[in-house]
Amino acid sequence: MGRKTANVILNTAFGQPTMAVDTHIFRVSNRTRIAPGKNVVDVEQKLLRHVPKEFLHDAHHWLILHGRYTCVARRPRCGSCVIEDLCEYKEKVDI
Repeated sequence: MGRKTANVILNTAFGQPTMAVDTHIFRVSNRTRIAPGKNVVDVEQKLLRHVPKEFLHDAHHWLILHGRYTCVARRPRCGSCVIEDLCEYKEKVDI
């Protein structure tokens, strides 16, 4: 079992304030500069420092869904993004 899977289980099954960083969370964190990092451990540590504990359980899901449906890899839907004005992604797409 890897780090991400362990954190998913801790977060969802046991309600622990963890952050499982997958490809979606990694992308959103770096594009928006919320928690930029060179690897998933860097991003995880920054998110754990910046996201209040009471939001960690939900933030994990919110970031995944945002990366899955709005801030997608190849053609992000910047025009429908609620945080577009805060985003520092240089290659924004008008959709």
